[in-house]
Amino acid sequence: MAGSDPEAVHREGDTDSEHLARRVRWLTLYTSVPMGQQTYETSIQQAILDLEEPGWDFRSDSVGSGRSAATYRVPQRVLNHSVGERAVGTLTALRSDLVHRFDLRVPGPRRPHVLTLHDLPPARFPDEGSLPDWCLRPLRDDVEVICPSEFAASEVRELLGAQRVSVIPYGVRPSFRQPDPLDRGALQDLGITRPFFVHAAGVTRRKNLEGLADAWAAVAPELPEHELVLLGPPSQRRQELFGNLPRVVFAGKVDLDIVGRVMAAANAVVVPSIYEGFGLPSLEGMAVGTPVIAVERGALPEVCEGNALMTGPDGADIAEAMRAVGRREVDREDLVRRGLERAATFSWEKAARAHLDVYREVLQ
Repeated sequence: MAGSDPEAVHREGDTDSEHLARRVRWLTLYTSVPMGQQTYETSIQQAILDLEEPGWDFRSDSVGSGRSAATYRVPQRVLNHSVGERAVGTLTALRSDLVHRFDLRVPGPRRPHVLTLHDLPPARFPDEGSLPDWCLRPLRDDVEVICPSEFAASEVRELLGAQRVSVIPYGVRPSFRQPDPLDRGALQDLGITRPFFVHAAGVTRRKNLEGLADAWAAVAPELPEHELVLLGPPSQRRQELFGNLPRVVFAGKVDLDIVGRVMAAANAVVVPSIYEGFGLPSLEGMAVGTPVIAVERGALPEVCEGNALMTGPDGADIAEAMRAVGRREVDREDLVRRGLERAATFSWEKAARAHLDVYREVLQ
């Protein structure tokens, strides 16, 4: 909802007592954000509105650079400075009872508020960008942090000294709940002509594309009827790692609702990441009814909870799991059934109610 009209969003049927509602301001960062974070921001805000709980008044604003279309346009050099952080934090808190920051880089008020943190890759990996110095200060003890996993919570406690952390997992978009697999013609339009494994994530170091490339180099000669499908916009890094490997399909950027149907048509969804605060593709793979191959790192074991093929991060380990799926050496029906049961425990409605509980606690 970043960049939306800055009018308050009210429940249908509100009366003249609206001014008595608890006013919550959602603050997002007006910039490109990882797909998982964007899914969380739009999904949780809509899920909270869909609850139609009385006594709440929600407003969505955004903070961005001076050239953006953000609600609050601030020069980047000001946002990067601690003085600017304090000024912007004060400004964005006006006319609200509670602020919920959806990004660490959005300045916060000097009073109790909520902050969502998915993970902290810039503090762990040099190719994940940088954070203003003020972002890496220990968090104030009146900031209630929401994390999507216990792993993410441990990162926030260790790196930012967070004192108050609530773990609220993501939900699953309706379009990923056992969608119809993409038909043969639509798959061919994407360049997919054989049974395939699919990877749908970014290209930074923590996504472990090296491990996946090494795995495919080993497996491809043994599974000549299979392809590896890579979803995502054109990337030099993908091209360098996979361009010389056989039967790799660079399917490009695909509409999010179509991603689920591609996953549903795959032999397996491969999630080779070594650092994830949640790892949404692993949940989405289980939800569509496709076996998931996931690396036992970060939050992936927590999300999958034994209902995926868990593997080490090296190419040989990932290759072994892909080989087992391709040769039908695993009980696919059992893996699919358990994955669906696991995915059914995640819902945006449940997450929305947990968010409101956090809001009530902070407002006490």
